[in-house]
Amino acid sequence: MAREQYGQIYGVHAVRANEISATAMLCSTLSKAEKYAAELSTDPGVLAAAVTRYVVDEQGRRTAVSLYVDGRKQEVGYISDDRRVWANGRKA
Repeated sequence: MAREQYGQIYGVHAVRANEISATAMLCSTLSKAEKYAAELSTDPGVLAAAVTRYVVDEQGRRTAVSLYVDGRKQEVGYISDDRRVWANGRKA
């Protein structure tokens, strides 16, 4: 039923100096996730907040959507999940 109802969900994660947290919140819409990420990115000790889109009931279907620092959405190139291949195939 979840897939029929949602199809995709959005997870918000906090980035701190020594860790990337587990999912802080799951949202049914991108706008809710980005609003929470913007707020979370201003918390003490939080360097950034990231939003990831997940496709329900499909293994490995996740996509980095946005990154917030000090409440502002950042313009960053895509980084693959393994953190070695950037957008357009550039190597890290």
